[in-house]
Amino acid sequence: MRLSLKAKTILGTALIQGALLLMLVFIVTKFMADIANENLIKRAQITAKLFATTVKNSVLSDDLISLDSIVTEVVNNPDIVYARVVNESGDEVAKASRMGALTRSFKADIKVSDVDDGVFDVTSQIIEDTVVFGHVEIGISTTQVQRSIASITRLTAGIALFEMLLVALFSLFLGSYLTTQLSVLRNSARNITKAIDSGKFDFARVPEDSLDELAEVASAFNSLVQNLEVEHQGTQSFQNALQRLNRALEAKVAKRTEQIELQNRELKQINNDLKLAQQQLLQAEKMASVGQLAAGLAHEINNPIGFINSNVSCLRNYIEVYIQICNRTKALLALSSESTSYHEDEARLIKDMASYLKDQDIDFINDDVKGLLKDTDDGLKRVIEIVKNMKMFSRADSDTMQLVDVNQCILTTAKMVKSKVEQNAELFLDLHDVPQTFLNVGKINQVLTNLVMNAGQAIESNGKVTIESKFVDGQIEIKVIDTGSGMDEKTLKSIFNPFFTTKPEGEGTGLGLSISFDIMREHGGLINVSSQMGRGTTFTLILPIKDTVESKVNYVRY
Repeated sequence: MRLSLKAKTILGTALIQGALLLMLVFIVTKFMADIANENLIKRAQITAKLFATTVKNSVLSDDLISLDSIVTEVVNNPDIVYARVVNESGDEVAKASRMGALTRSFKADIKVSDVDDGVFDVTSQIIEDTVVFGHVEIGISTTQVQRSIASITRLTAGIALFEMLLVALFSLFLGSYLTTQLSVLRNSARNITKAIDSGKFDFARVPEDSLDELAEVASAFNSLVQNLEVEHQGTQSFQNALQRLNRALEAKVAKRTEQIELQNRELKQINNDLKLAQQQLLQAEKMASVGQLAAGLAHEINNPIGFINSNVSCLRNYIEVYIQICNRTKALLALSSESTSYHEDEARLIKDMASYLKDQDIDFINDDVKGLLKDTDDGLKRVIEIVKNMKMFSRADSDTMQLVDVNQCILTTAKMVKSKVEQNAELFLDLHDVPQTFLNVGKINQVLTNLVMNAGQAIESNGKVTIESKFVDGQIEIKVIDTGSGMDEKTLKSIFNPFFTTKPEGEGTGLGLSISFDIMREHGGLINVSSQMGRGTTFTLILPIKDTVESKVNYVRY
């Protein structure tokens, strides 16, 4: 909510005055309460001492009638709630009270703030020649003191509120007087916008009819209005000239825009065609890789499927045996539950059951079932893992980026290409712990597959392919190293070119390394190659990341 200067003046003065008066009310109330409480304590102590002195002779003479009379007279005082006389043995010898005050135990109060029942409890000893003959207990009501304090608080608060009202009225008059000229200046300032729109500045000027500082402000404001009028006239002439130029330029821009839009549509179509061609090339390369892996994967799947089928056939026969055992057991149980006159039939069935179990070699079946089930379970897990890896590899055409561990991509690729590579070489993994980073899992798997397959094909026999990963200088570094025939300088300069291949015609598309280069560039990374004829080739993938972790080496034979 926006407040005017007058409202701010009134509100500010009222807040300051209210804070000061609130402080005054608190101080006055606290001071008066302290005085009232102190007077109550002194009065209670004096009353108790006078009461003890009054009953002293009666206590010494065991005059119970006088004691009862004195106690009753003391309680007739409107502020005294109860009075009690206790001898040196702790026995009550006289007491009187109002409102059932003597039903609670006595506890002397030191301060009025300790009172929680509306009665200030005080005691005084009955002493004669330094000998204590007992004590008196008196309870004085604090109601009157609390009423007095509340009355003082209301009176002080009323005075404070009345004073705040007077201050608010004075602030209103003072604010109205001070803001009258400012209101005129504000209205004139608001009229400047209308003056600029209409070109007439006379009604935006402020009258100068005083001799104070506001008159100086009004004079400066009028000078500003005059300067604005001159500037407005000049601006208007420039605007007219600009409008004429704009109309001429708009015609030229419209014509040029039409030409650019036509060219833009053509470029978009070309770009779409290029993207489609790139996707088709990527899919073609992926299908080529899948074709190379198909035979090995079929062998990987057929092995577990074969022994699973054999195990299932064997388990089917075992289940037939278990069914026969269950049926014969049910017959035996039914016979035994009917009557006790079938002992011969039971014996015959038991003998038949024992002979059947011996013929079927039930102990062997029980042991063999466990192994068959475990082998079947392992085979199914192997098939599931192969299918899972194939599914992950098939996602190369997806644009989804995920936070993943690069080592997991390497493991997936190794499982896919293992059977194909190990026709000519051994496959090793030398993996270090690396931080996770955002990657397109399918595309990185395709890059790794291209490099590892090429490495395996570069080896004629008894070679070695090693995949390394490590964290170096804030980046992930992956190396694919083979002990193949190597490449010469001319081949190294051309291997990333599209459709370049050293394989016989019909065995490769020549797009694998070119697509791998583009995929690494999409990830903000690099792909480098080094090779020596007769000693092998090393491809290095570099992927940038931001985090750093401590590297640990894990070298495994895969």
